[in-house]
Amino acid sequence: MQQPGDTILVMSSISQIAARDRVSKAAVSKAVKKMFDKIPDAPVERGSQGQVIRVSLAHYDHFRERFMGVTGLPSGQHALAQLTVGARPEPGESFNEARRQNEWLKLARERLRHQVEFGQLVDKAEIESALSSRGREIQALIHRLPNLADDLALAVSREGTQGARDAFRHHAEKLSAEIWAILTGDVSRSELRGDT
Repeated sequence: MQQPGDTILVMSSISQIAARDRVSKAAVSKAVKKMFDKIPDAPVERGSQGQVIRVSLAHYDHFRERFMGVTGLPSGQHALAQLTVGARPEPGESFNEARRQNEWLKLARERLRHQVEFGQLVDKAEIESALSSRGREIQALIHRLPNLADDLALAVSREGTQGARDAFRHHAEKLSAEIWAILTGDVSRSELRGDT
């Protein structure tokens, strides 16, 4: 039984979306593939061989609005009637069913927008780019470790093993703080350019 907090998804085939948007099935297929790159957990029904049977219209429309700049989504009685999925109901029920599904579709779109606004949904490409950038900065810090050889040699000559331990501890704390700053964005990159 449907619970009050549950989301009812309006699902449509690529053919139905193409007819609704008055574009080719190939264009919709291409957009759906791009959608799965950006929203990999978008609801989808797949066939026995993994092919896409139906996708969530809310996720598809949200993707088009956010990542493809398409804002002219279908509206009006014609578009509502095309949202009806499955067997055709009686003529009097067709518009009511389409309108009901359209309301669920609007609700699902609003939930997606809300999740984006509050940081619950993030752009996968932005995350990958940030991880790559942070990774390169951390690698640069680690590659500077050989520069510590003189400091360590001096510490060993003055205080022996204890001096090496103290020098390692000091540099480990500094390196940890710099890596943390890179990961959290707490300091400007220029502050991390000094010697470790």
